[in-house]
Amino acid sequence: MLALLLPAMLAVHAMAKLELQVPDQPVVALHGNDVTLNCSFNQTGSFNLSDVSVFWQLTDTKRSVHGFSMERDQVIEQAEGYTNRTSLFPAELTMGNASLLLQRVVVADEGSYTCFVRVQEYNSAALLLLVAAPYSKPEVTLEPESNLRPGDELALTCVAYGGYPKANVIWQDGSGRNLTDNITTSVVANEQGLFTMTSVLTVVLEPNSSFNCRLINPLLSEERSIYVTVTGQNIAFPPVALWVTVGLAVCLLGLLIALAAVCRRKIKESCEEARREAEEAKELEEEESKTAMTPLKS
Repeated sequence: MLALLLPAMLAVHAMAKLELQVPDQPVVALHGNDVTLNCSFNQTGSFNLSDVSVFWQLTDTKRSVHGFSMERDQVIEQAEGYTNRTSLFPAELTMGNASLLLQRVVVADEGSYTCFVRVQEYNSAALLLLVAAPYSKPEVTLEPESNLRPGDELALTCVAYGGYPKANVIWQDGSGRNLTDNITTSVVANEQGLFTMTSVLTVVLEPNSSFNCRLINPLLSEERSIYVTVTGQNIAFPPVALWVTVGLAVCLLGLLIALAAVCRRKIKESCEEARREAEEAKELEEEESKTAMTPLKS
């Protein structure tokens, strides 16, 4: 029926068309929610519901989404995937409302839709449907996870789930400096077409390094972010290492004091021995001098 209806609609009164209004801007629908694709028309003069024919199809593939004529829905030729998800507003058709209600939106619904309306005359107009889904709060993991020291190369992995479309990923340090040139980002779609985004930042660790991973959904103007601080382990001593260091310092200080005392004693003994030797040499010299001065008896 619809295969015969559409050519007939296009062939009737080509020069006298209805005025159709559809959104100029893309319609954004949240994944899993319902959306109304607005299409309205102006018809001069009175008419009955039996005079109205409405046909929605995918603009690119020409596949049928929903049809209405002879006062009832025509869905025999409806494209797979739209079953039990589409409807019009029959009570409002005579008031010029040919809008389509699309329920439980999925990523595959994204695309261009054309609304055809005939009430004696006919016209058509197309609109664009975009699908969006918010991402989960990002999670950040480190590689390596432990024994981090300033100067080490560090890889931070930021992951967010269940979003659409692809988000813009921005990495910043604690001062707000953009680090995006140092990242590698990948996107994987699940069975629903929703994305898992993984972004890896590679940096050289500095003391008390801070990083901010931001994901911005371009359709929802929604931002998800996570802020992390990474501190090298050699910035602060663990308790055991601290006590070991203090103990070694005390032992070294004691050793130095003992060595100084031994050296002082040795120096003192050497000085006293030198003084005694000097005194003995002096006494010997005096005795020899006296012997030399004693006259010989004849």
